[in-house]
Amino acid sequence: MIFYKNKDGKINSRILEIIPDVIYLQRKKQISQADFTGRVFTYDPTYHLLYGRIYVTGKLAGEIKPLPPAAKPLKADRLEPVVTCGWTDNNYVDGDGNAVIYSERLCAVNFLDMGSGDGPGSPDPFSGQPAAPTAGGGAAPASAPEPSNLPDENKNGINPKDFMKCFQNMPDNGAIMKITIYVQEPWPGTTFNVGPNSVGHTAISLTKSNGRTSITQTVGFYPDASGLDKMHAPSKIVDNGGDLEYNVSITYQVTAENFNRIVNYISNPPATYDITEFNCTSFVNSACLAGNVIIPNPFAYSSLYPAHPVPAPAALGSSIAQQKGDPNVNTTGGTTPFSKGPCN
Repeated sequence: MIFYKNKDGKINSRILEIIPDVIYLQRKKQISQADFTGRVFTYDPTYHLLYGRIYVTGKLAGEIKPLPPAAKPLKADRLEPVVTCGWTDNNYVDGDGNAVIYSERLCAVNFLDMGSGDGPGSPDPFSGQPAAPTAGGGAAPASAPEPSNLPDENKNGINPKDFMKCFQNMPDNGAIMKITIYVQEPWPGTTFNVGPNSVGHTAISLTKSNGRTSITQTVGFYPDASGLDKMHAPSKIVDNGGDLEYNVSITYQVTAENFNRIVNYISNPPATYDITEFNCTSFVNSACLAGNVIIPNPFAYSSLYPAHPVPAPAALGSSIAQQKGDPNVNTTGGTTPFSKGPCN
């Protein structure tokens, strides 16, 4: 809660929610005014959203307004200049645990802040203040929480070559080969990138059947580290078979040639995991591309990083769910099939 005088000298109060970008906070460890990246939401004392501001590397980059009740033209208030700008709808969970739906506007130019709809006397938490935003009056700068646990992250890594070797023990001639993508969404049914299931997870399952014999291996790509170190760490492949609860999935039947290309990719995974540059969804997408399989759009487009979309379970899960009704799509969820395990 902050108190300030408006242009008429009247004391007003506002509730501020300062929401750092999760990647910025966990990489930087604490909030700094100089390079703050995130959003600041301003509410009235009854917790109704009034407006907000978007900051990228310490500079004002856009504005936030409540989503209008009916479709009508949206325009910026008191931000100059206005060049190549666009509005998008977005959402987040406020301090009371409620989903807030809002519109935000970003432009491809720098902004001169001329004030918000409250008038020139409205507070700006980053305007001329010598200290970084804090968690409360006199509090120290908020430190970054450790990234929440990923599904199955505490499992030991496997040797992917030993798992993929099983498929070589079955002849390709006459075999049926399928791959299935399983997604555990962070907040099932939404596009939120963080939720009860952490950031979610994407796994890939390969199945090869010939006559009465069938082999399935279900694996995922993880950081081989803990705490903040897992933001960028050596990678490991984990057996996701039999215990990963997923929300949506999609299955493809592939040729022997493309199946073996995917097997080869998984056998030789990238050495480094990075939560934004190359994560579990990146791995599955790359494995599928190696086998000429185009999966539904896996990219999350953040307004804070408009030129750098990130593959994410939430985005992929939403894209798969939009194909509900396709016989190869499952939107009712379930548990991943057990893996056969390693072979000699």
